[in-house]
This record gives sequence, structure tokens and C-alpha cells, in this order.
Amino acid sequence: MNQKITFATILVAFSVFFICFTNASPIELSPRYEAGFVDFTNAVTGRITFQRIPGNVIRIIGQFNSGITNTGKYEIKIPGLKKRLIPGTLPFFYEVEGKTINFFIGKKVKISRNGKVLEQESIEPIG
Repeated sequence: MNQKITFATILVAFSVFFICFTNASPIELSPRYEAGFVDFTNAVTGRITFQRIPGNVIRIIGQFNSGITNTGKYEIKIPGLKKRLIPGTLPFFYEVEGKTINFFIGKKVKISRNGKVLEQESIEPIG
């Protein structure tokens, strides 16, 4: 009788082990995102999106709708890029190699004019 209980216990333990470890979804230490964005709604309005494209490249696309005038020097500071001049309200894009979307998520994008920060917002994940 004792052998039957021991055998049954081993069988159940093996079954539980097999079911748990073969059907469990993988554990991710951090979420993986495919895209991100940042919206500006105060002094300057517009949106910048961050998208992973093939070749381990992040494409950054943006456009400002208002708040950019012809006077002054407007710059944008995006993590992973040097300061860049903003082309007014025309669309713009940059490509960054060797980074992931997770690198950008949560970091701040700053817009400044003549060295004074007008607005800064955090990059949010999509998906």
C-alpha cells in the first residue's frame, strides 16, 4: 500500500512539473515595446513618434503644429541625439542605430528657444 502512495505521489509531482514548465509563458524582466510617442500640448503643440524598423534602427518622426514662430532659434533635444534645430512646422525625421524603444521610454524630450526650455515631456510606450 505504501508503495502505491509513493508511486502516485511521484507521478503527480512529475505531471505538475511537466505541465507547469512546458506550458508556462516566458517570464520577461521588462516589457518590450515596438513604438513610443510624446505629445506636446502647452507652449508648442505637436507629436513625435518612435518606431522600430528593420536593421536595429529607431525612426523618429515628428511635426509641430503651433507655437513655433520665425523669431528665435528653436532646438529639440531627444535622448540618443545631439540637439537639433526644429524646421518650424515642417515634418522631420531622424534615425538612431543601435538603440531599442525601451531605451527611449520614460526619457524626456525637451524643446528650447534661445537656450530656454519651453516644454519637456516624457516618451510614452505604444502597445
